[in-house]
Amino acid sequence: MFSIICPTYNSEKFIKNTIDSIIDQRFSKYEIIFSDDGSSDNTINILNNYSKIFRNKNINCIILQNDHYGPGHARNRALEKANFDWISFIDSDDLWTHDKLQKVNDVILSNKSFNCILHRQFYKSNSGKLKNHDFDKYFKPNLPVHNQIFKTNFLAMSAVTIKKQLIANAGYFNESYQNAQDFDLWLRIGDNFKIYILKEYLGTNIARTGNITSRNYFKRIFNIIKIIKYNKEKVPLSLFCYRIIRVILTFEWFKFLTR
Repeated sequence: MFSIICPTYNSEKFIKNTIDSIIDQRFSKYEIIFSDDGSSDNTINILNNYSKIFRNKNINCIILQNDHYGPGHARNRALEKANFDWISFIDSDDLWTHDKLQKVNDVILSNKSFNCILHRQFYKSNSGKLKNHDFDKYFKPNLPVHNQIFKTNFLAMSAVTIKKQLIANAGYFNESYQNAQDFDLWLRIGDNFKIYILKEYLGTNIARTGNITSRNYFKRIFNIIKIIKYNKEKVPLSLFCYRIIRVILTFEWFKFLTR
């Protein structure tokens, strides 16, 4: 059984496609928890209408209405309500293929030693162009996981299914970060990860200005640098310098400085 966690924030224009991709799952042994981050649009009404469809399919649907404290807070409130050991995250503008949960469940049943299942996904840009995200090219199972995540955060939120206890042991999402909370949490879990990567494209990450993981790019850069500095003593100096340089040289950072 999976607890699917979907944080929402003013998602009325795209949440229906995301929910449809969940409803269309071949594997139906899950509960769905929508955790709203203080939406001011029609998101809650849409969720309430869809909740009837889930319940007609005998799927537990929980809708949480929170004040606007950010996605970390919304995800943590959902984790508190989650009834099952395995958590599948999906952002409110992303999509899953109809066999995503089935494929992940097959891995869990045949590989009891893993506590995090990741899969490849497509990335759809604002222009509609599709790009492959092959996260497995960043991960080597025989090397320490913490340093690999520090170098490249390859654990995309909507492609991750993870043991709830692993998140709890690490202290949940840091709610003081309005974004980049996933990067911080993954680093705190670090070498306790036992990751299996499915080399199949089981979802699509949709680029959208202002979505729950891209809000306020400058603050995101600031948070990432803060997280990197916090982990400075845990990685080689060369890796620390490499990561800082990568952040500074991002295209979006230069765009901000030249406005």
